[in-house]
Amino acid sequence: MFTQIKTLDHILDVYLKNKPHSFLVKFSVGTSVVISIFLVLIKLIAWFITDSISMQASMNDSILDALVSFMAYHALKFSCTAYDEDHNYGHEKVEGLVALLQCGLVIYSGFVIFKESYEVFLNPHPVSNTAMGIAVMIISCILVFQLVYVQQYVARKTESMIVQGDSLHYLSDLFMNACILISLILSKYFIYVDVICGLGVGSYVLYGAFLIIKTALKDLMDESLPIETQKNVREKIESISGVKSIRLLRTRSAGMKKYVESKIEVDEKLSLVAANMICEQVEQRVKGMFDNVDVVIKPVTGSVKSV
Repeated sequence: MFTQIKTLDHILDVYLKNKPHSFLVKFSVGTSVVISIFLVLIKLIAWFITDSISMQASMNDSILDALVSFMAYHALKFSCTAYDEDHNYGHEKVEGLVALLQCGLVIYSGFVIFKESYEVFLNPHPVSNTAMGIAVMIISCILVFQLVYVQQYVARKTESMIVQGDSLHYLSDLFMNACILISLILSKYFIYVDVICGLGVGSYVLYGAFLIIKTALKDLMDESLPIETQKNVREKIESISGVKSIRLLRTRSAGMKKYVESKIEVDEKLSLVAANMICEQVEQRVKGMFDNVDVVIKPVTGSVKSV
């Protein structure tokens, strides 16, 4: 959602290079918990000093952010847990469920913004313009911008839906803070600026929530990986010497993890050991395409000889 900034990407690459996906997502969500708690505290102080309704609304939104991030952090810990007797395929799908819950909260937040914008339109009033409020909003915008950039960097690396959902929530918070800041500065010149900003934020938030819900449902319904990805997988498999054809190819994703299952046809004159060696080569080639993948390749022949 943000344009990539090479300097920031380089800094993140230096500090987060070669870190596993589980570390990246926990780092992202853990950072959001810390920042959201800090924002709640400074906005609470600013609210007491300014007695601003806008500041109170922003503080309430930050409290919701902190709760959602805390929930996401613990969901990620569960998602990264290895498979067990009750969950033979692991726990990655919890990401899709939590992403849907996050989007539900984001949609609620978007409609609240629409409602508040409509009420201000019916009963416009200048927003209290105080130095304290402006200072807090500037600090909030800087911190949340940095947080969202880190989250989207991690989301690009891991494709974690929890991080994407958390990022969307904080992106709405960033726009809300920016709108409050603009309102504090310009409201005495143009009283409807708060309404215009609110409608823009609400529309963007609802659109972003729709995109993440669409992705989460694909994941929960075991939809195949994109056609282009499947095509690349087929090319990798067929490039291995000894593979005559692909009898079956099934793909899906669960959270940050991809799953690829295939049956390949090999020469029926090959021994079982030779056929399995070809399957191992295929598995290694496919694993090289993804950072986090489970690959199962089985040989199929008219008659496979035993050793």
